[in-house]
Amino acid sequence: IFSTILVRTKKSNGSWSAPAVASFSGMFSDLEPAFSQDGKKLFFCSNRPVSGDKKKDYDIWVMDRSGSQWSAPVNLGPVINTAADEFYPSVASSGNLYFTAQYDGKGPGREDIYVANWSNGNYQTPVALDTGVNSKSYEFNAFVSPDEKFILFTSYGRKDDSGGGDLYISEKGANGQWTKA
Repeated sequence: IFSTILVRTKKSNGSWSAPAVASFSGMFSDLEPAFSQDGKKLFFCSNRPVSGDKKKDYDIWVMDRSGSQWSAPVNLGPVINTAADEFYPSVASSGNLYFTAQYDGKGPGREDIYVANWSNGNYQTPVALDTGVNSKSYEFNAFVSPDEKFILFTSYGRKDDSGGGDLYISEKGANGQWTKA
C-alpha cells in the first residue's frame, strides 16, 4: 500500500488550488498528518528510511514551520520510534504526543494508545494509557483534545463494539486516570 500526503492552498480570490502532492511526500508511504496546536509543527507517519534509500517500518516524523517555510522531515528518534510500527500521532497543547503502537508486553492489548510527555525539550519514554482507554483488543486513530481532557479513538474487538471499528471517547478524571470509554 502506498499513501501520500496532499496539499491544497487557498488562493487570494478565496478559491482553492487543485490537490497536489506535498513537497516532502510522494517517494515513500506517508500518512496520518497532524498539526501541533500552534500550527508550527507537522507530525506524520512514514516508512521512509532514516538514512539511505531502503524503506523501513512506520515511524513518526516531524517538520517545523518558520514563516511560510517547512523544515525537512526529522525522525523523532529511538525514544518514540522502535522496530515496531508507530502510527496516528496527535499532539496536545502541552506538546505531549499521543500515538498508536504494537509494543510487545508494554500495553494491555494488541495495539494500544501511548503518550510520550514533552519535558525540557524532549519526549519522555512512552507509556500506555490506562485501561479506561486501552483494552486487550485494538485501539488506534486517537485524537486528544488540546487540553488533554478527552480522547476520541477507534477500537474493535471490545465486548461492547457494534462490529468493525467503533468510535469511543474517554475523559481524563481529576485523578489523572482515563474514564471508561
